[in-house]
This record gives sequence, C-alpha cells and structure tokens, in this order.
Amino acid sequence: MADIELVIKINEDAYKTIQRRVANPKMMRDKVDIAIANGIPLPKGHGRLGDLDELEKEMANGIKAGLIIEGYEEYSNINDIDDCLECVKYAPTIIEADKAESEDKE
Repeated sequence: MADIELVIKINEDAYKTIQRRVANPKMMRDKVDIAIANGIPLPKGHGRLGDLDELEKEMANGIKAGLIIEGYEEYSNINDIDDCLECVKYAPTIIEADKAESEDKE
C-alpha cells in the first residue's frame, strides 16, 4: 500500500508528549505516533500553501502559449511581472494561511 502525506492540526502539548514517547525506547510506540513525532510543523504565521510545481507549469504554459501566437511580439506587456503575480495570487490554495499569526506580522 502506498504512503500518503497528511496535514493535521494537533495540540502542541500532545505533539510534544508524542515526541517524548517516541524518543524513549522503553515506551510503546505505534506507527501513528512515529509519523506524528517525525512530522514537520508548519511555521507560525505561514502564508497559504499550494502546489508550486503545478503553478510553475501553469505559468510556463501560459507564457509559451503566448509566444506562439502570431503578432505576440507586438504585445510585450503580456506575461510581464504583473501577469506572473496574478498567477501566484489566484493559484489554488491547499492549506490556508495561518492568519492569526500572519496578521501580527503586518
């Protein structure tokens, strides 16, 4: 059976307890405890998260499509930095930003 990657929200105290239990060779551990203990916490205040490889493909395909259109050279404003920023701005979000923390940064 294939592995999946999963994002979960867990209380910080519970996370630390599981890490301690997994680090102690005398404690009983199961696969879930080990997976949680070895997980990578998202940084507080993180922005929205998405598939950057998919975004790169979308941007590259848009630019390449524009390049093959006859007369494209007359429209140098197409695919400028603003177009690239729009692609990022409207890209699908997988995990929303940590707004409670990120609002404090502004």
